[in-house]
Amino acid sequence: MQDKSVLAWWIKNPIAANLAMISLIIAGIMSYLFSVEKEPFPKVNLSIMDIQVRWAGASPRDIEDQIMIRFEEAVKNVEGVKSIVSNAGEGWTRISITGEERVDRRKFADDIRERINSVNGLPADADRPIVTERTNRDQMIRVALYGYVDELLLNKVAREVRREVAALPLISSVGITGDIGEEISIEISEQKLRQYHLSFDEVSNAIKNNSVNTSAGTVRSDTESYTLSVRSRAERQADFENLVIRHAEDGATLYLGDVAQVVDGLMANKRFSSFDGEPAVLIDVLNSDYMNIPEMSATVREYIAQKQSQLPDGLKLTVWEDWNDTYQSRIDTILTNAVSGLILVFCLLMLFLQPKVALWVTIGIGTAFAAGFWLLPSFDVSLNMMSLFAFMMVIGIVVDDAIVIGESIHRKHEEGFHGAEAAYQGVKEVSKPVLFGVITTIVVFAPMAFLPGSTAEFTRAISIVVVLALGFSLFEALFILPSHLRHLPDDDPHRKESKLETLRKRFSNIMLWLANAVYKPTMHYVLNYRYIVVAIFIVAFGLSVKLLNDGYVLESFEPKIEADTIRLNVTLPENAAFERLQQVLEQMNRGHEKLDAYIAEHHEDDGSGQHYAFVEHHYSQIRGSRIASYLKLVPYQERAIDTETATRLLTEFIGDIPDAEEIEFKATLNQRDPKVALMIQGEDVDAMARAVADLKAHMAEYENVYLIRDNLDKGSKELVFSLKPGAESLGISLRDVGTQVRQAFFGQEVQRLPREGGDSRVRVRYSRLERESIDSIYQFQIRTRDKREVPLLSVVDVEIKPGVSRIQRRDGKKTVWIWAEYAGNDAWRVVKKIKEDFIPEWRKRHPQVNLGKRDGSHNKQQFMETVYHYEGLALLVCYMLMAIAFKSYLKPLLIMSAIPFAFSGAIFGHLGHNVHFGAFSMLGILAAAGVVVNDNLVLVDCLNKLRAKGLGVFEAVLEAGTLRFRPILLTSLTTFVGLVPMLSGDTEQAKFLVPMVVSLSYGVVFATLTTLIFTPCLYLVGTDIVKGSIRLFHYWRDLDKVKS
Repeated sequence: MQDKSVLAWWIKNPIAANLAMISLIIAGIMSYLFSVEKEPFPKVNLSIMDIQVRWAGASPRDIEDQIMIRFEEAVKNVEGVKSIVSNAGEGWTRISITGEERVDRRKFADDIRERINSVNGLPADADRPIVTERTNRDQMIRVALYGYVDELLLNKVAREVRREVAALPLISSVGITGDIGEEISIEISEQKLRQYHLSFDEVSNAIKNNSVNTSAGTVRSDTESYTLSVRSRAERQADFENLVIRHAEDGATLYLGDVAQVVDGLMANKRFSSFDGEPAVLIDVLNSDYMNIPEMSATVREYIAQKQSQLPDGLKLTVWEDWNDTYQSRIDTILTNAVSGLILVFCLLMLFLQPKVALWVTIGIGTAFAAGFWLLPSFDVSLNMMSLFAFMMVIGIVVDDAIVIGESIHRKHEEGFHGAEAAYQGVKEVSKPVLFGVITTIVVFAPMAFLPGSTAEFTRAISIVVVLALGFSLFEALFILPSHLRHLPDDDPHRKESKLETLRKRFSNIMLWLANAVYKPTMHYVLNYRYIVVAIFIVAFGLSVKLLNDGYVLESFEPKIEADTIRLNVTLPENAAFERLQQVLEQMNRGHEKLDAYIAEHHEDDGSGQHYAFVEHHYSQIRGSRIASYLKLVPYQERAIDTETATRLLTEFIGDIPDAEEIEFKATLNQRDPKVALMIQGEDVDAMARAVADLKAHMAEYENVYLIRDNLDKGSKELVFSLKPGAESLGISLRDVGTQVRQAFFGQEVQRLPREGGDSRVRVRYSRLERESIDSIYQFQIRTRDKREVPLLSVVDVEIKPGVSRIQRRDGKKTVWIWAEYAGNDAWRVVKKIKEDFIPEWRKRHPQVNLGKRDGSHNKQQFMETVYHYEGLALLVCYMLMAIAFKSYLKPLLIMSAIPFAFSGAIFGHLGHNVHFGAFSMLGILAAAGVVVNDNLVLVDCLNKLRAKGLGVFEAVLEAGTLRFRPILLTSLTTFVGLVPMLSGDTEQAKFLVPMVVSLSYGVVFATLTTLIFTPCLYLVGTDIVKGSIRLFHYWRDLDKVKS
């Protein structure tokens, strides 16, 4: 071999090839151990700004008028604003501003802050707006601290645990859930106010004046300097009780403790938290900038084991949720299936090729993957469920290059070439189709790195993994593998063959027999009926499209992944009494008990006579008007029923909650939204209520649609004060009435004390008993400026009116969502049917409202439309690359003709396995398309070379198929066999991969038939058309000559 090309250099320098392989493997291992981030899902960069304002005691209507609308108007014209979602409740508002996908996040954030800071005229007693850039901080590990102890002690230890966990290695952000803030409540009864002729203003001013720490500068003497300061701020209950309120003329002193009860404790709000029935606080470990979830989990668990013995009596600490469990199970599943697949691939190659070829082809796959691991950190890609999914998906493509080159070298050896010459000739013969096969596959997957929206990080991880694996597999197959195969052993007729060698030769001969004695004569016959064959394949493709469109193959954007926790969230009106919140929680708990009883009754135990467990732990929380109940389930293998069935039963057992504003049930990891979701917008609340009721009634008529609910404000009652005629003559204004009523019932904040865990507010107000009784209104006294006391009801009229507990707006319009669950995975068909069959009539009945442009499937449709657009451009680029390579406009179309049949095979596979078709299925089809394009490239390249040698069209087509029968069949068989472990696995961890595996495996099998049968027939049909066109052209030209 005299060639001095790069390829020849690598073949003649096996040491360089071995060092390159070893270096890539070591680099991959080191990167996996020390550099690659390990997290459940990729971090998502959000272009969302949140504005939060607290206006204690203010109604939602006042907040909407005086804060919310002003902020919406201020930011709506900021460049890059995509949507504005606003919510307001009693005493608070939150406005979320989402930017366009390609917006400059830093400039967008600065512009929003600037606009918000420029808004003037906000209520004087409202807090300053807090503007934050939303970060994707998910809870990775949740630790429960629980036990029957004093609430103050529970909160104190929880803050201690939080502080210590935050100091652990790899952990940078820790939150806390279920804790109750501290406050000092100075409670004065109406009777005491009247007894001492006091007002809330006088008490508040006395506290502000006498509880104070102030620095007053410094003074110097001849020898030193002194700091001047006042240190009399009250810190604890006794300090406040000793504050002077008033000095009487007779010298007596009136202390705060004489007129008020000082309560130094927890905030008296609607909060409750329990774990397995005991009071609890959750400590949440959030994801950090650098993630290593296995080590984070091990560190936290080690801390818990050490901390247990240090806890006060009655307190326990345990891990409640740990994403590492899910992460590790997915990794174990994928690695187990990948290793099993590689072993099967190796065994299959051993049957048809020499053991050395099979061994080095298999090692080459591992080398390409190790090299991919090496560069993951450089592209800011972590080892997560999506990148693992990509590695699993690309196995079927990576193996093709090595098989095609390995088989070519093996064949050259069988043809009489030896050593480096056999390796060189083998690689040279197929290098062009292999090179362009990899390039076209990279082009197909590359656009996924540039998709817009929140899914970009997920698709980007897949794209980069595929591109890296394919790039390194190409390098390994072209330069490293040939060096390893340069010394294939020659057949020695005198050497005694082993049983393995005898078996290999038998299978190899079977493969040759299939190619020459079965395939070749069959194709000779089939090619004579090429038009019928082409028509059959086209009909098969049309049938697959019809199966999908007509619903025979069910669709789901993403496969359901059962969660280990069922989450139930119920939101009541803002003014719901705490007792009502507790009643709803008890109703939910009874539903849990009924579910346990149902499972125990309808499912056999394991033979031990023990009760069949379904729920392992139970966490409940009441916070404001929201009730949460989370059921941690036993491991998947031990569950009597699936989580979706359990969730549906749970909704039946819990029953109706008529005053609920929102109800959310979630039992999957990946499907966050309800399956059916419709948005209604308008300004007339009553009209919106009628429209919502009408639409919900129609949705209830659909089979399998259940748990229909909405977030329409259920309203509350307001006591509205108005001045009676003549009240002004007493010097009383409506502002005086509002201020004094607010002081009494909500309270006036006079100080904030820094304490561990945050500021503790000091409020002056009525006693708790008086605050919670409507009778206090009848006893209430208004204090005039001349210190007279006037009964409230003598100067104001009180009217009970319907109020608002919550206001929701989207892009400047009031908004209501209707949600429903659906027992199936084609909920989009229900939404489509509602829009087509009912919405036109519904609009006529309710002209004052509109159906919003966004529904539950909006983002998914937008995602799929973008994918189709990008992939269409990618296919166009592939066509141009192959047109340049083959110097033909038609041959690239011939090569790409197999892609639609990869889709057909995937559809037939989904139908046979009863798997839902979705986004993961499309990824599998893309991978299958890469395999079949490689096969077609190999076939067409061989055909071109035979034609260049002078063979006729028919003979060249027949001979090319026969020569390439073994590598094409081997690539398809190895792809399919490598995926068999995943295809046959029934673990929950593998279910989310099944649609991709079905698409790839069946797409490759069906498209292989396309390559071996349809493509040769289509080539001849194309040749016939070209010849016919030439004859027709000559005919018309000759006819014109005759006429002239």
